[in-house]
Amino acid sequence: MSLTDAQRDLAAAGQLDCPTCHKAFPYYDEANSVFFACPHCATYFKLETGKRPEVLDHFKAPHFVPQVLPLGATGLMPDGREYRIVGFMAKHEAKSMNYRWGEYALFSPPAHYAQLSVFEGHWQFIRPEAEHRIIRPNTREAEVRVGDDVYELYNKYSPRLQHAVGEFSWNARDSHRLIVQEFVAPPYMLVHEQLHDTASWFWAEHLEPGQVAEAFGLPATAMPDRHGVGAIQPPPGDATWKPLLTFTLLMALAVVLAQVFISTAKSRHWVLQETYSTQPDPAPTAVAGQGAVIVTPSFEVHGPTALNFELKVGLDNQWLELPVNLVNEQTGQSWEFTKTIEYYHGYEGGESWSEGSTEGDATLHDIPSGRYHVNLYPQSETGQPMMVQLRVEENTPLQSNLLLMLLLLFAWPVIQYLRRRYHTQQRWASSDYGPQE
Repeated sequence: MSLTDAQRDLAAAGQLDCPTCHKAFPYYDEANSVFFACPHCATYFKLETGKRPEVLDHFKAPHFVPQVLPLGATGLMPDGREYRIVGFMAKHEAKSMNYRWGEYALFSPPAHYAQLSVFEGHWQFIRPEAEHRIIRPNTREAEVRVGDDVYELYNKYSPRLQHAVGEFSWNARDSHRLIVQEFVAPPYMLVHEQLHDTASWFWAEHLEPGQVAEAFGLPATAMPDRHGVGAIQPPPGDATWKPLLTFTLLMALAVVLAQVFISTAKSRHWVLQETYSTQPDPAPTAVAGQGAVIVTPSFEVHGPTALNFELKVGLDNQWLELPVNLVNEQTGQSWEFTKTIEYYHGYEGGESWSEGSTEGDATLHDIPSGRYHVNLYPQSETGQPMMVQLRVEENTPLQSNLLLMLLLLFAWPVIQYLRRRYHTQQRWASSDYGPQE
């Protein structure tokens, strides 16, 4: 269909004269529109072919739900059809005037109908839907399953009509007789409307305000401000959430495999294994508890690599502070760290207890190739001799690097998860149903 044909189909079918103010206004659905609300004086009347108009009501201005989309405006909706706005209704829930929204009646010739609803700045495109079965009806856990998707009960209410303008193929005043149930699976919703023994189903899709403004050729500033989280507003990053998880898991697997490969490519082995007995420092300037310096034999390092130092001390209710100095004998470059090892134990109240450990370890990374030795500077409380076992391992895998990489990989997914979780909590905080209960 050409653009000219589409415009012709959406053109007004004719003009009606309001039976109250006698001003003319256009109408579009000549075949099915029976109920009309004058856009000039808000008279609501019924007009059937060959009959005189029957005045049914006079609406008040919608002081709490402004009409932002004008009657007669046309826009392309997500289903690919171009619709014209032929009616507008301002409604609220029977239980509270605080829950109020606007509904726009849409018409696409020859007989396609839809609605746009807006609640607190959140828009939904609504179309008729086939019948569905409600699981556990009349309970708080009611839900609808469509394929693998689960639509959870979000709201149940009876609407009240406060204002209407335009044309309708149904009696808009029948809204107060409806029992409406909304089932959500963002960004979609299934709506079940019960009118006496007749049930109708509708399917709703979330729309961003910018989409609505663009569809009807309006500036984004014309859209009402959004408040809170919409019933089917997608959580942050919804379009990229699954790809992000897939990418993160694949990258995490690659990092782990790379770590395993690096660990196996260079075999771990001991370059030094020595046991010493600490002795008091004979120097006259030595302080109490200071031990004589221990110098290990020289050993070769094939770097760059990580060296792990394992210390085991014969402690018994005492402590040992042990500064460790690794020295490159060719360059004089040195690396230092200090380990404080303490171990206490005893028997009290009929039970034995212990605190601390007789072992300690430390890792130095990026140690270059060369010939090295280690200097130990023991310091204890009493200075009495004790056994110290020192082992140095070459090519120690740096698990900290693996953990850091995994932490960086999962940082953004975790942030997104928390944002999405908060978003969901805020959504259900506006509902009397769902997981918040």
